[in-house]
Amino acid sequence: MKLKDDFFKILNINKYSDKIEYTVQLDAAHPIYRYHFPENPVTPGVCIIQTVKELVAENVDSGLFLQKIARIRYFRVINPVDNPIISVSLDISDVEGGYNVAATVFSGETVFSQLSLLFIITN
Repeated sequence: MKLKDDFFKILNINKYSDKIEYTVQLDAAHPIYRYHFPENPVTPGVCIIQTVKELVAENVDSGLFLQKIARIRYFRVINPVDNPIISVSLDISDVEGGYNVAATVFSGETVFSQLSLLFIITN
């Protein structure tokens, strides 16, 4: 399921020498939040992973498959009403047949999650 331009929208991209930082807006009215959870919407972890995957794919211009989750740490939930705009910082490293990605999801000083993922190229 593709989330870009539906579940989230890219507002800004900053490219630095060692990382890429996206500012994205979450759609608090998206149907996912009606079920997760109606009175207190929380962004599902799998949606965070998929968002990172789609942002990485934008930079490498390749189809990707999540091969390995080396580490994920969730520090705080992302409520799209309280935090409709979040940032995703990506450090993408080439490896044979794919990419190692270190990602941080945050807003200001608040870190929501940190991920270390391995994606392989599918096309």
